[in-house]
Amino acid sequence: MGGGEAACPEENPAKPNLFQGHARDFTLTSVDNKHLSLGLPENAYQQLTDNREWGWSIFAWSVKVPYNRDHKTETVTVSMDASAAKRVILVDKFGQDARREFPGKVHDEAELKADVAQDEAYFAGFTPPVRDQFGGLSDSGTKLGLKKTGFFHVEKKAAAGRDQWVMVDPDGNAFFHLGICGFGPSDDYTYVEGRTDIYDWLPPHTGDFASAWNPDKYWSTRAISFYKANVVRKFGAAFDDAANAGRMVDRVRKVGFNSIGAFSGNSPVFVEKGVPRVGFLPLGKAQLGEVPGLRGVFDPFDEKAQAKMDELFAKSVASASGDPLLIGYFLANEQGFEDLPRAVPALNGKHACKRRLVELLKGKYPDIAAFNTAWGMTAASFEALADQGLPLTTKAAFEDMQAYTALFLDTYYRTITETFRRYDKNHMLIGNRWQPGTANSEILCRTAGQYMDVISINYYASGIDAAFIRRLYGWTGGKPQMWSEFYFTSEKESTVKGGGHDLATQHERGLAYRYYVETAASLGFVVGIEWFTLIDQAVTGRFFENYNGERNNTGLFSVDDRPYKPMLAEMATAHAAIYDVWLNGKAPYVFDDPRFAAKAGKANRTVSAGHATGPMAIDGQLDGWPGRPPERIGGDRLAIGRESEGLEAAFKVCWDEENLYLLANITDATPMMNAQTADKLWGADGLELFIGGEKLDQSGPLLFTDRQILIGGGKSGQFYVANVAAQPAIRTAVVPAVDGKGYTIEAAIPWSALAVTPKAGTELLFDLAVDNSNDGHGRTCQLMWNGGARNSSDRSAWGRLTLVP
Repeated sequence: MGGGEAACPEENPAKPNLFQGHARDFTLTSVDNKHLSLGLPENAYQQLTDNREWGWSIFAWSVKVPYNRDHKTETVTVSMDASAAKRVILVDKFGQDARREFPGKVHDEAELKADVAQDEAYFAGFTPPVRDQFGGLSDSGTKLGLKKTGFFHVEKKAAAGRDQWVMVDPDGNAFFHLGICGFGPSDDYTYVEGRTDIYDWLPPHTGDFASAWNPDKYWSTRAISFYKANVVRKFGAAFDDAANAGRMVDRVRKVGFNSIGAFSGNSPVFVEKGVPRVGFLPLGKAQLGEVPGLRGVFDPFDEKAQAKMDELFAKSVASASGDPLLIGYFLANEQGFEDLPRAVPALNGKHACKRRLVELLKGKYPDIAAFNTAWGMTAASFEALADQGLPLTTKAAFEDMQAYTALFLDTYYRTITETFRRYDKNHMLIGNRWQPGTANSEILCRTAGQYMDVISINYYASGIDAAFIRRLYGWTGGKPQMWSEFYFTSEKESTVKGGGHDLATQHERGLAYRYYVETAASLGFVVGIEWFTLIDQAVTGRFFENYNGERNNTGLFSVDDRPYKPMLAEMATAHAAIYDVWLNGKAPYVFDDPRFAAKAGKANRTVSAGHATGPMAIDGQLDGWPGRPPERIGGDRLAIGRESEGLEAAFKVCWDEENLYLLANITDATPMMNAQTADKLWGADGLELFIGGEKLDQSGPLLFTDRQILIGGGKSGQFYVANVAAQPAIRTAVVPAVDGKGYTIEAAIPWSALAVTPKAGTELLFDLAVDNSNDGHGRTCQLMWNGGARNSSDRSAWGRLTLVP
């Protein structure tokens, strides 16, 4: 343009406008020297702005062309030139971000080799408390009167002045499960096919470095572990899975971890080292199939699936039934049970679960006419129901599906448990690793509680919502819990990105861990946790998601096999104190960070929106949604009203190039009450979404481009966008919960309505309110994810949303 060539400044410049003036050309040059050029009409006025001035990490270009009534046609030319393109390295030969420095970054192989002796000295410096051979509290069995069965089990005992659930190890001592998910190379593999030029170096497929490539035949030329390559450099030999696993077991035991968590396989080294581990039952889609629309759940009414389960258990379960190191079995991971009432009625008669639904309906109604009246249908016969979709539009239909859901879940859990106990009478069944939104179902909790020994929840949280957790505990009939997946990140002090619970330093990661784990232990019914993961995810994303993989600072160790020492120090402190907190009533650690206070308006929360994985049907279901954990809005986030009245929500956000998507599961004793319209929708059941795309650090009144979007909970299609000239087209779906105790809202909001051009890395101001009414005409209370009652007029307390790949 007229200002000549200049590089985009790396730091925030003194003046935000990099160019203002008339110019007829504009050329943008990428990091690899490819050029996008535009030829503009005469008298075009251009402005190039660095929006970091307002806390938004983008550069904005705008052009204005004066209108000439005598010359109504203007021409804009667009051209691209890659003839002088050059290779630009984004990832160095150690698998680190080549563009920036951070604490602990490796610069040459000599540093890696020197780490060998330094690591030995570092871990030798830990003096973990004395524990029994399984990692349990020595001599606690006698004190608490625990049984020694030779296997892990749970007992309820009096401790710390209350009834206390205790996990007991094979020696008969109290054992708080301190596990690590993904123990070993897993999420550190990254997909390189089609983008090899961005890497400074990729290991050869021969010699010692061949061991750094994924061992699976399909992935062996496509996915590389820089972690493995760095271990090859560090120790001067091909990567040895057994040697590395043994070394890692020794290291984490020094810090106080005592077991191997999910997604870790069953290495013979775990047995050799005598370290306890968890297992998974073979119930996945590949083994037993999956009910369409019901993620991760097989058809429990399918006799072939039942026979296959028996066959699989006879092999895998029976052979391990006498293993004292096996803590128990997870059934699955993050299934979509919340979609069950809507998924099954949509199926055809080839599915046993749909046939069983028809059988239930036929048994309830005396004839097809009675059914048609109840369901608002015109079916010719009960037999005709099998191969047609059954719309849930009446109260009777929802009541019937509530009964069917209970039948489905009871059949699911009973079939698994009975089959399991035929081959293993020694080990525990430790649940399905629910996401909180899934767990927030009384029918599901009560049914699982009848069959499971332990309930597992993948509970990602900053401030722990004890009221929510205690309610789940009550619904399950008082079954002990395991919080089976969580992590905290520090993007600034690692080579990878931060997640939804990002902290400034590795030391703060450790403090957050202390708060989380000690608070869990203090509740009296949590018997263990599992940190996710041992090693950081790859800087270019984990391999099985190709170019859209998670790339977070989840590890205890970096890609260079370097421990995050400030974090591990705090973890060791938590582990040393855990039994005093769990059994003796010691107060848990309190993290002095407002995000961990769990009080409305007191936090500075962030949430990440992953890219949609496919087409998004706005129907209240999870198809197309990335597998990211939801955020919760608990009753403790009360912003308006005397009490929360049982209101709460779990929500997810994702995006594609056209829309921002929101899905919220709302718990409400009087659901879908909203007789309001337009700008009064906030006065009854529904959501209020707050979005701001510029000047993120500016407090005070809303800016012109800020948006408050009201989404009514009474029926699909209710919405209103405040402060816009014309209402945009927003697709919404409002779907009642089958048990009558809540509803789901899903919405697709065009980016054009938000004045935002989306791309990965974009950060926005964001908040979400849940409004409640008991009659549809007047609001009784409001919950707010981050801010408070003034959100509609003051953006100061809104949280943050980041768009991630």
